[in-house]
Amino acid sequence: MRLRISTMAARLLERIRGRPARMRRLGDRVLEGMREVGVLLIAFAPLDAALVESPKARRSLLLFLSLGCFLFLWALFLEWRRNDDH
Repeated sequence: MRLRISTMAARLLERIRGRPARMRRLGDRVLEGMREVGVLLIAFAPLDAALVESPKARRSLLLFLSLGCFLFLWALFLEWRRNDDH
């Protein structure tokens, strides 16, 4: 099983190295998606906390806000680092 996984990983790496333009586009889309999900979590976390009538609402608000901020800031950092390399 281990040999099969390493063989599959080697094939995937060959494909990635053979198509740098496609991988750059994919990377751009992933970063854009991370930013969008982060913004949506930040925007709708207070709404979720306001509509849910439970004692855990504050905990979910903090979880969603922190996760949204993390995704958004991580995507910005990765984009900044990527643009700095090129």
